Amino acid sequence: MVTSVMMPTIDPLSNPWLQIYFPLASGEPSTPSKLALRHALMSVAAYQRACREGRSKQQDMRLGYQHEQEASRILKSVLECHLSTNQTIDDKSTTLAAALGLISVDIFGPRATDCSIHLNYARRIIDKHSDERPWGTNSLFGMLYQIFRCYEMVANTAKLAIEPSQPTLQTPASRMHEDEVLSTTSEISDQFDGENEFEADMTDGGCFILDSSFGISKRTMSLLRQTIRYGSICSSYTGSISSDISEALRTLYCSLYAIEDDPTDFFAPVSPGCIAPCSNTGIRSSIHLNNPGGASLPKLISNELIENHQWAFHYAVIIYFHRVIPKHYVPDLDDDADSPHRDNLYESLHGSISRKQGCQSLIRKVWDRLENIDCLTPPEIQLHRGNVLWPAFIAAAESVQVELRHRALIWFSKASKRGVGNIPRAKEVVMDVWRRVDRQTSQECEPLDLGPVDWRVVMRETGQSIMLT
Repeated sequence: MVTSVMMPTIDPLSNPWLQIYFPLASGEPSTPSKLALRHALMSVAAYQRACREGRSKQQDMRLGYQHEQEASRILKSVLECHLSTNQTIDDKSTTLAAALGLISVDIFGPRATDCSIHLNYARRIIDKHSDERPWGTNSLFGMLYQIFRCYEMVANTAKLAIEPSQPTLQTPASRMHEDEVLSTTSEISDQFDGENEFEADMTDGGCFILDSSFGISKRTMSLLRQTIRYGSICSSYTGSISSDISEALRTLYCSLYAIEDDPTDFFAPVSPGCIAPCSNTGIRSSIHLNNPGGASLPKLISNELIENHQWAFHYAVIIYFHRVIPKHYVPDLDDDADSPHRDNLYESLHGSISRKQGCQSLIRKVWDRLENIDCLTPPEIQLHRGNVLWPAFIAAAESVQVELRHRALIWFSKASKRGVGNIPRAKEVVMDVWRRVDRQTSQECEPLDLGPVDWRVVMRETGQSIMLT
């Protein structure tokens, strides 16, 4: 089964594809939503086999395309017809899972795409049921909702908020979800008062699963959400920013680096096995028996792997903050008189990243964490787990020092063996960024900060659309 490669999680009990998607697709009675999900799963499997094994590549590519088209056709029909009728909660969940499955088709398939079409499918499903908020009352729908929010957020990190031809935001607010509406200056404080509510919203229907399935903690996800939105707001300013925005940025900046003060505030203990398989199927044991990536590791090792995932993701969010928040705003954020003592203390005790160090040091920490994951994962399991692409891509694209670039290429080489189509596409973007950076910088001094090239601009100019998961 390809389901183990769809998530970077090591523990099969924490893999939503094994515990949610596959049981939903296999359950009875059959419905259009289940059929769409089934075709999406088979499309991903065919594309992954074509990229990984290559023995029947053309045949597998055709098979993947056929299943993809059928899944898309059926889901469109469901969205146009069945969403207007009363669906059971299982059918609502299956419909959302089918849309998320098509996002995975985009990730594994041969075409470069930002998954916007299939993300919009999922958004329509969420919006259709927004009044009843099933993610707050049903654990199954709630876990799928978390995955959707993670996909949507990662997709937003690649967007340039303000196009050069747009002096103002022209997207009607009525067409945007509340998380994408960019407030005016006077609304900034109100806009960001809801972060605690956002974190609670992620777990209304049960436990938080993204820490073990995607390697991102609830707190880090909340801070990434804020970073994306503030980056959008700051991109519309050409001069100084208002005092309320400056204060909000300072709070965000300190919150990102507060991981050095108390990591337990960011990384709550992971509850093993909190993803329960669908009750109407009896296939849990057969999944594990037939899944080569389903080997279990000791709890201590599994927890260490999850912790490294979360550290890598959080460090990447800090790097992303420095990319999207203009440099001339950042010096004013770190005016805490106690920070030099605090920096020296934590650097000496933990070998951690100081606010005073450059972003290349943060990038080095991301590679340390990602390499830890490979070091602790047995070879027989490595090929049967997914990648942690977003933090790896951020670290790679922002690597200016040659030694860090070499580490990036080694990571991409290992990741490409898992047969995920967006890995070689991401590598192409990274190499393009490096060439542009080197054409604009001098090699006489060792760079410590970010390069002069924004990878988001490179993606836009080259027409490269990649879902970075």
